[in-house]
Amino acid sequence: MSAFGDVEDSEARAALFLHVFTGDMPRLEDKDGRQGAVDLTLHNRDCLTGIVEVTSTLDQAYQRNSSNLEPMIDDLNAVYRGSTRWAINFGHGWSLPAGKRRMAFARELALALEALRDGDEVHDLEVSPMVRAYHISESGEPAVKLAGWNANIPYGSDTPYLNRLSSYLSTSDLVARKLKKLSAEGDRLSTEVRHLYLLMASTGNEGGLLPVSPSYLTWGDFSPPEILTNLWLDGGTGEIYHWDAAEGWRFHNL
Repeated sequence: MSAFGDVEDSEARAALFLHVFTGDMPRLEDKDGRQGAVDLTLHNRDCLTGIVEVTSTLDQAYQRNSSNLEPMIDDLNAVYRGSTRWAINFGHGWSLPAGKRRMAFARELALALEALRDGDEVHDLEVSPMVRAYHISESGEPAVKLAGWNANIPYGSDTPYLNRLSSYLSTSDLVARKLKKLSAEGDRLSTEVRHLYLLMASTGNEGGLLPVSPSYLTWGDFSPPEILTNLWLDGGTGEIYHWDAAEGWRFHNL
């Protein structure tokens, strides 16, 4: 396992837990300039037992916006000329304007805050229906602080969990690319055992797919991509959910 010291955290994590829960030894396959290779291969002694692609359900737009919130607040404070202190919170559905528009957005927020009465406690800022401002009563220099931001998980659906998971696996462009690699590499390496290891996000568009209880795996009907024989769902919750084509769902406690 020492070979994973210099690889991405996601692949190292997948390699560790695949080894723990299958007993097989993972090896890096996507290295030394190999084009189109799968991320990992699994071995039992010198025998290949399967191949693995590792990916994540992270919403990159959400991650990018989240990382830009603090710099945007710094920009806001640079132009804020009000006489009181405020905290602002970004509600469900929020996003930040792209590029140079972000500084203009900070100016708009500053002007809106400056126009509010100091004694008022709560305001909906007209510059964005997703932003609320709260008056901070304690003393201090006039400033604007970031109170928090919503995870932007889509509102709850009556669609059963396994149906939603099946839909994601069949419509995600990222998953489609991973499956294509598993298909090609399965043929090249002469194995029909194909694993997809999914790191599950708790935020953004796919945050609702994070399994938080084994009961989720009993809700609905699972229709996996035909090429998959194993699916792993790892949300960092202390449990990893594993689907095997022969045995169905099970979960592992870390």
